[in-house]
Amino acid sequence: MQLRSIALAVLAVASFHTHADTIALWDFNTFSCSSNCKEEPKGETANGGKLTMVGGVTFTSAGDAGKGSALNTTTYAAQSTGDLTRGVQFMVNTSGYTDLVLSFTQRNSSTASAWTALQYTVDGSTWLSATTFQMPSNKAATFVDGLSFNFSSILEANDNENFGIRILATFAPGTGAYLPTSGNTYGTSGTIRYDNVLFSGTAIPETAPIPEPHTYALMLAGLAAVGLMARRRRAD
Repeated sequence: MQLRSIALAVLAVASFHTHADTIALWDFNTFSCSSNCKEEPKGETANGGKLTMVGGVTFTSAGDAGKGSALNTTTYAAQSTGDLTRGVQFMVNTSGYTDLVLSFTQRNSSTASAWTALQYTVDGSTWLSATTFQMPSNKAATFVDGLSFNFSSILEANDNENFGIRILATFAPGTGAYLPTSGNTYGTSGTIRYDNVLFSGTAIPETAPIPEPHTYALMLAGLAAVGLMARRRRAD
């Protein structure tokens, strides 16, 4: 047990722990607009970010799951038309960050498209498919937390001033029509509400950290102690 404790102490000294940093966050809590909304809400961003509507979608503020606000979107395409043409777009400058992760909360009305598609760009103009999301029928008019996508395997998303994502209404897979979130009726006035849209990542260090001399001494002393105890055990 003592040998294990010393080894863990040495590892603790030698290890550098990374953590997720906020690159951009839209929580919409200061956004308030009930009609004829023109100016998209601004997020809290490290390097700058911009939210826009895609394809004629309109928006207002609406209540979130707590005491703040959320972004409420509507005016989607007619049934069986406009696949992947309407939704929301977030452009985020990821300069200085790697291992990008997107997370958000979503709430659909029953007549909104159950399926949305996540696309991304690494050059600011060409859009690539990432994944799709389906809102469960039993979650209509309910905020669903924990929707996410990990971009860490997409190296072009790292340290990129032209990175962005779109979340677009899309036909149900294998069909040419929108599937309503609940019931049998899809409608253009169905609403998709977004909240807590968070882009997080790992900050790129400006320079590699150099251990102080006393840190080297502590590491060497710990390793020597581990070696000594191991030799004593073998001798016993």
